[in-house]
Amino acid sequence: MKVPLVDLNIQYQAIKEEINAAVMGVLNRGDFILGDSVKGFEEEFSQFCDSKYCVGVASGTDALSLALKSLGVGGGDEVIAPANTFIATVLAISYTKAKPVLVDIDPDTYNIDLDRIEAKITSKTKVILPVHLYGRVVDMDKLLSLANKYNLKVVEDACQAHGATYKGKKAGSFGVVGCFSFYPGKNLR
Repeated sequence: MKVPLVDLNIQYQAIKEEINAAVMGVLNRGDFILGDSVKGFEEEFSQFCDSKYCVGVASGTDALSLALKSLGVGGGDEVIAPANTFIATVLAISYTKAKPVLVDIDPDTYNIDLDRIEAKITSKTKVILPVHLYGRVVDMDKLLSLANKYNLKVVEDACQAHGATYKGKKAGSFGVVGCFSFYPGKNLR
């Protein structure tokens, strides 16, 4: 018997009329790229995340690589990330020609082990890229303190933490940039 990871048809059936109306609206307006629907999504999602801005891009991988590029990350630079993450996190780093520096995880949270990061920081390190995994937000107080100590930027991979909070603040709103993905299999908290 085939057991689907995510049954998108059941989810679709529950909100079928709303989805169909939204799709027909886009088709009728012909604004397939950067139209009213995208603008509306960006405004609503920035409010949801308690962030000033939101820019819709094609994928979480694009969001991460564009965030790194916007910070000037490139060849010869290093970006610290957890060893336990989806390949897209590391691919985004490699797309910038930077070197991913992987740090083991905390066995209790499955997030990056904050006590192991400092040993990996070098003069080439530009960014720490924590991944809030399974809706569990990294201890951002400790991470930001470490980043500030070494004048490093923080780019949050919040692709699996939509709506998750740390001390009442939303994942993706702590670092310079927070990145999300809406791939159908993502857990939406």
